[in-house]
Amino acid sequence: INFRHVLKSETLREFDDRFTAKMFGWKDWKEYYAKGHSFDKLPMVDIPTLIINAEDDPLSPPDYLPFKEVNENPNLAMVLTKTGGHIGFLEGLFPNGQTWLNRVVDEYIQILIFTDFLQKGGPKKNVPIDYY
Repeated sequence: INFRHVLKSETLREFDDRFTAKMFGWKDWKEYYAKGHSFDKLPMVDIPTLIINAEDDPLSPPDYLPFKEVNENPNLAMVLTKTGGHIGFLEGLFPNGQTWLNRVVDEYIQILIFTDFLQKGGPKKNVPIDYY
Protein backbone atom coordinates (compact mmCIF):
# COMPACT_ATOMS: atom_id res chain seq x y z
CA ILE A 1 0.00 0.00 0.00
CA ASN A 2 1.33 3.39 -1.02
CA PHE A 3 0.50 5.50 2.04
CA ARG A 4 1.45 8.78 0.34
CA HIS A 5 -1.10 7.97 -2.35
CA VAL A 6 -3.66 7.03 0.34
CA LEU A 7 -3.17 10.35 2.14
CA LYS A 8 -3.96 12.21 -1.10
CA SER A 9 -7.47 10.70 -1.16
CA GLU A 10 -10.12 13.38 -1.53
CA THR A 11 -13.19 11.16 -1.18
CA LEU A 12 -14.15 8.17 0.90
CA ARG A 13 -14.36 6.12 -2.29
CA GLU A 14 -10.75 7.02 -3.18
CA PHE A 15 -9.65 6.14 0.36
CA ASP A 16 -11.50 2.81 0.20
CA ASP A 17 -9.96 2.06 -3.20
CA ARG A 18 -6.43 2.95 -2.15
CA PHE A 19 -6.45 1.60 1.41
CA THR A 20 -9.48 -0.29 2.76
CA ALA A 21 -9.99 -2.59 -0.23
CA LYS A 22 -6.29 -3.40 -0.49
CA MET A 23 -5.92 -3.88 3.26
CA PHE A 24 -8.64 -6.53 3.35
CA GLY A 25 -7.83 -8.32 0.08
CA TRP A 26 -10.39 -6.81 -2.27
CA LYS A 27 -9.43 -5.85 -5.83
CA ASP A 28 -10.84 -2.32 -5.64
CA TRP A 29 -13.58 -0.20 -4.06
CA LYS A 30 -16.22 -1.74 -6.34
CA GLU A 31 -15.49 -5.28 -5.15
CA TYR A 32 -15.19 -4.11 -1.53
CA TYR A 33 -18.57 -2.31 -1.68
CA ALA A 34 -20.22 -5.28 -3.44
CA LYS A 35 -18.89 -8.05 -1.18
CA GLY A 36 -17.50 -6.45 1.99
CA HIS A 37 -20.69 -6.65 4.03
CA SER A 38 -22.62 -9.14 6.10
CA PHE A 39 -25.94 -9.01 4.22
CA ASP A 40 -25.65 -12.67 3.18
CA LYS A 41 -25.14 -13.67 6.84
CA LEU A 42 -28.24 -11.86 8.14
CA PRO A 43 -30.70 -14.64 7.19
CA MET A 44 -28.76 -16.98 9.51
CA VAL A 45 -29.07 -14.74 12.58
CA ASP A 46 -31.20 -16.74 15.00
CA ILE A 47 -31.08 -14.53 18.07
CA PRO A 48 -32.75 -11.14 18.51
CA THR A 49 -30.44 -8.50 17.09
CA LEU A 50 -30.87 -4.75 17.04
CA ILE A 51 -29.29 -2.79 14.19
CA ILE A 52 -28.93 0.95 14.79
CA ASN A 53 -27.95 3.40 12.05
CA ALA A 54 -28.29 7.10 11.35
CA GLU A 55 -29.41 8.57 8.04
CA ASP A 56 -26.50 11.02 8.20
CA ASP A 57 -23.88 8.29 8.68
CA PRO A 58 -21.25 9.06 6.01
CA LEU A 59 -19.83 5.52 6.08
CA SER A 60 -23.11 3.63 6.10
CA PRO A 61 -25.75 5.69 4.28
CA PRO A 62 -29.35 4.44 4.01
CA ASP A 63 -28.87 3.37 0.38
CA TYR A 64 -26.49 0.66 1.61
CA LEU A 65 -28.51 -0.69 4.54
CA PRO A 66 -29.96 -4.24 4.56
CA PHE A 67 -33.66 -3.32 4.74
CA LYS A 68 -34.74 -6.37 2.72
CA GLU A 69 -32.74 -8.78 4.87
CA VAL A 70 -34.01 -7.22 8.09
CA ASN A 71 -37.63 -7.46 6.91
CA GLU A 72 -37.18 -11.13 6.05
CA ASN A 73 -35.75 -12.21 9.42
CA PRO A 74 -37.98 -11.89 12.51
CA ASN A 75 -34.88 -11.92 14.74
CA LEU A 76 -33.67 -8.62 13.30
CA ALA A 77 -34.88 -5.15 14.20
CA MET A 78 -33.55 -1.90 12.77
CA VAL A 79 -33.68 1.62 14.15
CA LEU A 80 -32.88 4.34 11.63
CA THR A 81 -32.51 7.82 13.10
CA LYS A 82 -32.27 11.14 11.26
CA THR A 83 -28.99 12.09 12.97
CA GLY A 84 -26.23 10.33 14.82
CA GLY A 85 -23.39 10.20 12.34
CA HIS A 86 -21.06 7.23 12.40
CA ILE A 87 -20.97 5.67 15.87
CA GLY A 88 -22.46 8.87 17.26
CA PHE A 89 -25.75 9.38 19.04
CA LEU A 90 -24.14 11.73 21.54
CA GLU A 91 -26.25 14.23 23.47
CA GLY A 92 -25.62 17.76 24.66
CA LEU A 93 -22.94 20.33 23.97
CA PHE A 94 -20.40 18.43 26.07
CA PRO A 95 -21.59 14.83 25.99
CA ASN A 96 -20.77 12.66 28.97
CA GLY A 97 -22.44 9.89 30.87
CA GLN A 98 -25.17 7.77 29.37
CA THR A 99 -26.20 8.50 25.78
CA TRP A 100 -29.33 7.84 23.74
CA LEU A 101 -27.62 4.74 22.33
CA ASN A 102 -26.95 3.37 25.81
CA ARG A 103 -30.58 3.85 26.80
CA VAL A 104 -31.93 2.20 23.66
CA VAL A 105 -29.65 -0.82 23.98
CA ASP A 106 -30.45 -1.13 27.71
CA GLU A 107 -34.18 -1.05 26.97
CA TYR A 108 -33.84 -3.59 24.16
CA ILE A 109 -31.99 -6.00 26.44
CA GLN A 110 -34.59 -5.54 29.19
CA ILE A 111 -37.34 -6.38 26.70
CA LEU A 112 -35.49 -9.55 25.72
CA ILE A 113 -35.12 -10.60 29.32
CA PHE A 114 -38.89 -10.44 29.79
CA THR A 115 -39.76 -12.45 26.70
CA ASP A 116 -40.10 -16.15 26.10
CA PHE A 117 -36.86 -16.11 24.13
CA LEU A 118 -34.62 -16.28 27.19
CA GLN A 119 -37.16 -18.12 29.35
CA LYS A 120 -37.30 -20.98 26.84
CA GLY A 121 -33.56 -21.51 26.59
CA GLY A 122 -32.40 -19.11 23.90
CA PRO A 123 -31.40 -19.91 20.32
CA LYS A 124 -31.99 -23.31 18.79
CA LYS A 125 -28.73 -23.30 16.82
CA ASN A 126 -25.47 -21.43 16.84
CA VAL A 127 -24.35 -19.95 13.52
CA PRO A 128 -20.96 -18.23 13.51
CA ILE A 129 -20.87 -14.76 11.97
CA ASP A 130 -17.78 -13.50 10.14
CA TYR A 131 -16.77 -9.94 10.92
CA TYR A 132 -15.01 -7.70 8.42
